[in-house]
Amino acid sequence: METERDVYRELQKHLDNMPVGFPATASGVEIRLLKHLFTPEEAEIALNLSAVPETLERIYGRVKNSKDISREELEEILDGLVEKGAIMGGKTLTKGREGKYYRKAQLAIGMFEFQVNRLTKEFAQDFFQYGDEAFAEAFHTKKTSQLRTIPINKSIRPEYHVGTYDNAKLIVQNSVGPISVHHCVCRQARDKLEQPCKQTDIRETCITFQGAAKSLIESGVGRELSKEEAFELLDRAEEVGMVLQPENNQNPSFICCCCGCCCGVLTMAKKFPRPAEYFHTNFFAEVDKNLCAGCETCLSRCQMEAISMGDNVATVNLDRCIGCGLCATTCEVNAIKLMKKEKETVPPKNQEALYKKIMFEKLGPLGTLKMMSQILLGRKI
Repeated sequence: METERDVYRELQKHLDNMPVGFPATASGVEIRLLKHLFTPEEAEIALNLSAVPETLERIYGRVKNSKDISREELEEILDGLVEKGAIMGGKTLTKGREGKYYRKAQLAIGMFEFQVNRLTKEFAQDFFQYGDEAFAEAFHTKKTSQLRTIPINKSIRPEYHVGTYDNAKLIVQNSVGPISVHHCVCRQARDKLEQPCKQTDIRETCITFQGAAKSLIESGVGRELSKEEAFELLDRAEEVGMVLQPENNQNPSFICCCCGCCCGVLTMAKKFPRPAEYFHTNFFAEVDKNLCAGCETCLSRCQMEAISMGDNVATVNLDRCIGCGLCATTCEVNAIKLMKKEKETVPPKNQEALYKKIMFEKLGPLGTLKMMSQILLGRKI
């Protein structure tokens, strides 16, 4: 019979097969994270979930072979795990299909974000420790990332043609369906650790669209916004110095407004010597040294520590610049401008294409072919 530790270790290995992995550590902090979310029985059930949505009936057909459980009992356990933010399920996965669908979730973007409004200090401590020990390298790769950095609208020069996916206000304008805003889980985590945000006292900064927004509004986690209110929030984000990071596809389901002191994505990346290698962005900042007045305003605006002063002139370290444009919007002498890269990066078409691409890059052609055959055979991946 499996021991409690074996069940959690098996679940860790099962989650490590996701597009963004869940690697083991010497300290075992990843096991502590799982114990925050899963009882031993729930962990055993979660071992039967796939990375792709599956019906309750298919999952039950898998579970009943190894566990004496009724369909109704399984449904209750799975719904409880969805409620706890440990797995994916419910209306966001159904998308008009009949019946209930469930799948396993990544740590981020996934289980961590689902803890908004219910975070504990212990979970926050373990999450940030795990980021330092292993998860940063799993999350940040030099290939396709889950998020992209887009410029603040005011920093975009009129002569540049900018795709809709690089324009936050066009993303909002073109969105169909409800828009919601909810509390930033990263800032909530830092608040739990008594390390409040140094950039702003605003907490409602996560904007969501489409089905995700509908679910968040219905659950009470999110608050519905009009498009005008969303525009106002984006303006406020620029004013206080937040980096805009939507989901990395052409029809994003969210835009995060991030700071360099709280955001898990930015804080993990800042510890790398060349963090710009891990960000999908089409822009970079450039200083006209003849115009720079040495006021140093751009230093405090930069969330990536990419700007330094020498001989009373600002210099941009392109190994650290992620092209957010925060520095350019407050330069009173227009010495610092956002430049467009020669080669534009076009994001995947939608969320499904994004994660297929991440998985393909992780597994390679043969591994992807094997995975697809497993899906066709009705097996978990």
